[in-house]
Amino acid sequence: MPERKQPSHDVSLVRELLRTADSARDGLPYTAEFSRLKTEYSTRSGERIKDHDFWQLLTRIGKQGGLGGSHRKKTTAPPKLTGDQELELLRLFPDGIGSRDSLPYTARFDELHARFRRLTLLSISKHDFWRAVSNIAKRSRKPKPIKGPISAGTLPEELVTNLLEQNPWWEGKSWKRTEPYRRWAYEELARRVDSGIAAIIALRGTRQVGKSELQNQFIEELLLQREVSPNHLLRVQFDETPTLGRFESPVLAIVRWFEEAVLKEPINAAAQRDETVYLFFDELQNLSGWENQLKQLVDHRSVKVIATGSSALRIAQGQDSLAGRISMIHLGPLRLREIAAIRFEENLPPAIAKPNGLETWTTPEFWRGLLTHSKQHESLLRRSFEAFANYGGYPICHKLDKDVPVDRFRMRDQIQAMVIDRTIRHDLKVGPSGAHRNSEIVEAIIRQVCRYAGQAVPPKTLLKELQQLGRDSISEKAVRDSISFLVDSLLIAEIPPFEGIGKKAGHPSKLCLCDHFVREAWLQEQVPLTAKEFEKAPESVITQAGHLAESIVGAYFTSVPGLEVSWLPETTDESEIDFVLTVGLKRIPVEVKYRRQLKTSDSSAIRHFVAQPKYNAPFGIVITREDAGERDNVFYIPLPALLALR
Repeated sequence: MPERKQPSHDVSLVRELLRTADSARDGLPYTAEFSRLKTEYSTRSGERIKDHDFWQLLTRIGKQGGLGGSHRKKTTAPPKLTGDQELELLRLFPDGIGSRDSLPYTARFDELHARFRRLTLLSISKHDFWRAVSNIAKRSRKPKPIKGPISAGTLPEELVTNLLEQNPWWEGKSWKRTEPYRRWAYEELARRVDSGIAAIIALRGTRQVGKSELQNQFIEELLLQREVSPNHLLRVQFDETPTLGRFESPVLAIVRWFEEAVLKEPINAAAQRDETVYLFFDELQNLSGWENQLKQLVDHRSVKVIATGSSALRIAQGQDSLAGRISMIHLGPLRLREIAAIRFEENLPPAIAKPNGLETWTTPEFWRGLLTHSKQHESLLRRSFEAFANYGGYPICHKLDKDVPVDRFRMRDQIQAMVIDRTIRHDLKVGPSGAHRNSEIVEAIIRQVCRYAGQAVPPKTLLKELQQLGRDSISEKAVRDSISFLVDSLLIAEIPPFEGIGKKAGHPSKLCLCDHFVREAWLQEQVPLTAKEFEKAPESVITQAGHLAESIVGAYFTSVPGLEVSWLPETTDESEIDFVLTVGLKRIPVEVKYRRQLKTSDSSAIRHFVAQPKYNAPFGIVITREDAGERDNVFYIPLPALLALR
């Protein structure tokens, strides 16, 4: 077969064009100057040439040098990117950019440009994207493998093989691609690790909220952006790590092996040179005595530990013995702005960009700002809330293929199996009461909590209903213990009666689900919360929707660090108040009125509370379906607006 002849080009003309061009060659792609040069070349040479081929021609001739001339070239500075945007750019080239000059005017370049804009929500031209790629090209390098073999040493071969698979960067291999979107806790995780606030940073939350993914994303940042040496990173996923039974202290055994076989020196020796070693432990909670092992680890080594576990209960129990050494980040279901980014690839900024503490919550300006924010972002806020109302806040309910119809039944099964069932199955026997805890009783209680979500139901009432269903052997103590178990597992939030007043009268706590889709998954029924479905629902369903909205609000308030939340039971002198927020010496009464149309009487209890000097309440709040405004010292805040606060 005859060799394919390369097309002949007018090299002297290309050299002339490069000498007289106003811009440096690197700054030509996707500019009017490039188009002018290409047009002039085609006109004078008589050759029709594609953009990519002309760019390659300019590149090849330009790299030969010898262009001469004193014509000063204009250069354009690369765009200024944030740290997150820069990292996202590096993540587009996990194996290195390679020959960057082959990219312009190709389908791959267009795809990368579109993906970068989509992931960062940044409006950036192709020219600026090219300049950013050019600027960062020298840093986009695949991590180099560790020199020399990694021996098994004191560990079993099977375990070492597994560790190599979990740490592919040691051998210069690619790792599993991480999710493009980073949850709000990612920045907080990085901040706490860098600040040195504690030797151990732990992520606590229910299953399936993205804790392990945050670990993987942070590892990627360390390798790609911070250029940490691969042998300074160890990741162990303990639920996928075999043959640990022979070790009395498996965490310490693996770390000692890591120092000898991978780091090839003690961790403290690296620390003496200001080189940080990062240890990532996932699903740590299932190891016996894990907290004592971590304590010994950080007490004798200068190291940063990032720990996650799908058991919120077990992780919390280790916190006491690690006091002063551990900083906990609580990660719940998705916030509205996260849903907006994942589902619609749009930016819904938080209403309060830079929180100045909870004291601002007690000022009218704070809530006026929230109302203004909801008006400014009305369309995206509405769409994000509809997605949240329909599918809750678990990430797996929003990572959808837009071309594939939503399978609601599959989502229900996933949440029940991966969140509820696994929590009960793995954590049931944890704690002093664990030995006596019964899975059937816990399942029966969570079913009751789902039905009474957002309400204060005495344990005796739950017990009586269960006994009527034939569960005569259940005791009130077992009911209370099951509720405590679900609270400690973060599946439900417990809101106490106001300042002990309710407890003295025997009033129970109000129970709110961590996410309302848990109710749908467990009971296999949907309660409408969106405007379209709301209007055609019967009154009994509207009442249930009101309780569910109250559960959503309660769970949201309890997720705000430092915010004291209670509820005021009805007495001979007081009307019931759904929630009372205590900030310092001030209190804010909150009522949830999620209904078709508000009544004048809906704010009467709020106004009565505010009028009493003993409560020191500057104003009250009514959470509504869509009514918004400020009247008679009461703020009317739509539920979507409240959920966009953070």
